[in-house]
Amino acid sequence: MKRKISSFVRGCFAVLAAAVFLTLFACVPAEKVEGELPEGYIPEVKGRLKVGVRMNVFPNESSRKSINNWLNWFRTKYPEVTIEANFTIPDDYSALISSRTIGDVYWLSDETLNYYALTHEALMPLDSYIEAFDIDLSQLYSGILALCETAGKYYFVGATCGNVTLTYNMDAMVEAGILAPGERVADDWTWEDFKDYAEKLKKYDVDGKTLTQVGGSWPLNWSNTFSPFIYAYGGAWADKTDKKVMLSNDLVRKGIGEVISALDNRWLYPVGIQMSKEMAASYGNIQMHNGPVFVSNNAYTVLMSSGDFYNQTGTAWDVAPWPLFPEKASPCGTIGFGVFSYTKNSDAAAALVLSLWTEEGQIAFHSQEGGDVPVIKKLGEQDFWHLNREGYDHVNFGAFTANYDRYVAGQVTASVPPEIATLMISGMTDLYESYCLGESSWEDKLAKLEEQCNSLWETLAD
Repeated sequence: MKRKISSFVRGCFAVLAAAVFLTLFACVPAEKVEGELPEGYIPEVKGRLKVGVRMNVFPNESSRKSINNWLNWFRTKYPEVTIEANFTIPDDYSALISSRTIGDVYWLSDETLNYYALTHEALMPLDSYIEAFDIDLSQLYSGILALCETAGKYYFVGATCGNVTLTYNMDAMVEAGILAPGERVADDWTWEDFKDYAEKLKKYDVDGKTLTQVGGSWPLNWSNTFSPFIYAYGGAWADKTDKKVMLSNDLVRKGIGEVISALDNRWLYPVGIQMSKEMAASYGNIQMHNGPVFVSNNAYTVLMSSGDFYNQTGTAWDVAPWPLFPEKASPCGTIGFGVFSYTKNSDAAAALVLSLWTEEGQIAFHSQEGGDVPVIKKLGEQDFWHLNREGYDHVNFGAFTANYDRYVAGQVTASVPPEIATLMISGMTDLYESYCLGESSWEDKLAKLEEQCNSLWETLAD
């Protein structure tokens, strides 16, 4: 009897194991898809597609409207394509990539491009399909396009123009005599302008020592707001070929020195940074939206966090692009989709992601809640994507696409391996924090950070 039961159990386990194996691996293609097409190839857009979307970025139905509208539009355009969208994808795709269950198409940002395209080799190059579908790259913002390319190929279709902007208190600017009533900050304003404005905008309490108003405020522990100063004066700070960073060169030091000067002159209130008691006391009760005139927006989709604050307090406000520097240094990012390198339907997958680089696809994506700023220049000049909300009809939405020819990757992860980027972010945070605490020289910290990054880079495998 025991033998019969034992045999039965072993048989059940064998069947179960076989079922699990087939479930996990039966649909896995044997070879990676390289995306190379013969000359004159005409893609067949039909069949089944699975699309993976990160749950943390699109957590609810309202945030998913833009993606669902785009997918529905594509289904109408290509009725022979069936699309299944999965909005439960975790932040880390590694396990799904290893098991090859990520889907045919999955959500990406420019900061993760190198990690999935080069480290994991989990993205199909799109260059041949760009030609096959006759996609006009010249219609796109050049700065966004650059964020979608790595190792000389396009692996990613950025769908949004994530130009970092600043909201500002227009009443304070008028009161300081910088703007006339109804006048706004020019889209081509500069860092030198900011310094001049910031000095004029400083206001003190009756004691003459405690500030009640400063020029600006943004996080110094955020890549998008410290990286512009690395690029600002033309400093070449990262070399992927030689695998090294050059943070201590004179041009990079000049850019970081500008931030230090802004702190010393109290033009800037540092968010996310600990300060000495003396420095903190000089800022009094100043916080992110209480005292600073210019405040950073990390994305168009969070504009309401600043705009609603001003509207509720009856303050006139507007939006300005990041101030210009002598060299390209306007921080930007993009999110979108790429094609899994083990897709079983590369033609339809490529058609889907590249549709985000067409006018129809962009309108479908950005005309719904959850949409953002278009990446096609012609559409950026239209108003269908503008925030339709009371109290926002005056906003300079052009700031979100201004100076696109001067965009740089706001996230350092787009320029160096993720391990180096993580060290860079923590190191720059430590640099500014140590300075604000009066503990050490920022120049020494910068040199030390360069040494640490280069030592780590030497240990990373190709």
